[in-house]
Amino acid sequence: KARNNPAAIAARLAAQIQPNAWLEAVGSAGPYLNLTYRLSSLAQVVVREAIERGAAFGGAQVEPQHVVIEFSAPNTNKPQHLGHVRNNVLGESVSRCLAHWGHRVTRVNLVNDRGIHICKSMLAYQLWGDGCSPESLGQKGDHLVGDFYVMFEKRFREEYDLWQQSADGDAAFANWSQTPEGRKAVEGYEKWRATKDVEPAVDAKKKPGRAPQEPRAQFVSGYRDEYFNAVSPLGTQARALLVGWEANEPSIRALWSQLNGWVLEGFNQTYARLGVRFDKVYYESQTYTLGKELVQQGLERGVFYKDETGAVFFDTESIGLPGTKVVQRSDGTSVYITQDLGTALMRHAELGYERMIYVVANEQDYHFKVLFGVLGALEKELEGRFEHLSYGMVTLPRGMGKMKSREGTAVDADELLDEMKQLARKEIEAKLVLEHYTGIDEVEIGRRAEAIGQAALKYYLLDVSPASTMVFDPEKSLDFAGRTGAYCLYAYARTRSLLRKSGWDDSQRDFAALAMLRTEEEKRVVKELMAFHEAVRWAGESRDPSRIAEYLFNLCKSFAFIFTDKKGHPIISCDDPTLRKARIQLVEALGVVLAIGLDLLGIETLEEM
Repeated sequence: KARNNPAAIAARLAAQIQPNAWLEAVGSAGPYLNLTYRLSSLAQVVVREAIERGAAFGGAQVEPQHVVIEFSAPNTNKPQHLGHVRNNVLGESVSRCLAHWGHRVTRVNLVNDRGIHICKSMLAYQLWGDGCSPESLGQKGDHLVGDFYVMFEKRFREEYDLWQQSADGDAAFANWSQTPEGRKAVEGYEKWRATKDVEPAVDAKKKPGRAPQEPRAQFVSGYRDEYFNAVSPLGTQARALLVGWEANEPSIRALWSQLNGWVLEGFNQTYARLGVRFDKVYYESQTYTLGKELVQQGLERGVFYKDETGAVFFDTESIGLPGTKVVQRSDGTSVYITQDLGTALMRHAELGYERMIYVVANEQDYHFKVLFGVLGALEKELEGRFEHLSYGMVTLPRGMGKMKSREGTAVDADELLDEMKQLARKEIEAKLVLEHYTGIDEVEIGRRAEAIGQAALKYYLLDVSPASTMVFDPEKSLDFAGRTGAYCLYAYARTRSLLRKSGWDDSQRDFAALAMLRTEEEKRVVKELMAFHEAVRWAGESRDPSRIAEYLFNLCKSFAFIFTDKKGHPIISCDDPTLRKARIQLVEALGVVLAIGLDLLGIETLEEM
């Protein structure tokens, strides 16, 4: 081990390293060794590599693994919403980053196409659909089925409201009031009422506690599921459909297939519009029985245990989590985690992955900790292969209710995309008026508006860490001068415009001319180009595309210093032909990297804006 202090070591190393074709200067400052690279040499390597490798630049740097990534996982009872958009965009971008870095990536989707929520839409269609179809209404299939789901919930609320006011509702409330839960609610509320008008005697600044919910209201909100399962006529009919579906009753299965087909066609249109694709699509209706045999295997091997009721459990304390987890009910039916266990093992047998990534919102953090623990206990060879890419909730700013869904609880994905396109169109039209430009038709305006709107949406969603809860602001996302997808698209279009205006083609390339790049601004761009490999690596390994978004913004800023400095950095009008070639090639390389980076975010580039 060296016994000198760090400053002495740095000074000695600096004395031993001599400037060369790559290093312009070598020195030390305290414990730090400072190496100043020679821009002319570095530019020749980095710019040339970007131009010659093209779309492959910055990639294929690792020993490839087979990575399976599951994302989207929508329910077939309604359209996708803003949360799905974040999931889809994140899953697609991480897939692209991993593939660019050299891994073999398989994208999978598990569609939740069975269960009582699906039967609610089916029943509403039976009762009130009058044989309508997407074609007869001119409506996307997922929106049509979603409307019937909303209709069911509306009619059920009306039914429940009437029941609450009936003698049966009064009797149920009276019975509930005698239970421990009910007595606690009544006593707590009466105690609060008796003391709420008393002035605080000790601390006048202390805020009063929140008023407890009135007992009848507490009963109403808590009894809803029990009413649906035990009392509701609509609930009875919906459950009958579920029983018939599980019994493979032909008429029920036919209705289910028809409605699901409409929804899936609508989903595929949304995926195509977003540029999202899957290599394999699984359906819960085909996988929900998987895992049942694993329960018996787990019991025999001591991974699970059975209690006196016959229910089967996993001891989560064995993986550092409190409590236990039910893996099979006492009546022998499966729970959700049982299906996930079977699906994971089935996929491994089918696809043979080294890594399996689940892109799911953070409400399921605990579920995946348990799932991965159970999988490791059942199959030691799979331990450590699973990841949960958890992400936070995304909402809209206050006052944007016009973009709320028909349920009023989420933002419809298709309507959001339409709104983004419309906002982008307004920006384009305003720019055309400002510049007195008329050489663009309606079709082209629409195409550009779609690309810019989606770029704004995707960049905004990906420019924050997945774990963060975020507010998506459509108007801010379209700021052409800010940290946005629109700004990055505009920078790329500038590179293409410069190449067109210069009359540049491949035959004019002269990489030796890159030695002419000497200014600090040019050095900054070369440094940014050189850093692209690291940005891709970081984004892939951390499953976080925000590093790519940040990188692209910094690259665009560095380019802007040169592009806007017509006097200090003339490009097309440069008098020195060799320096002109050097700067045009720098612009060409920058355009290559911008195109790759935007593609990693799922953003389509535009040649003109």
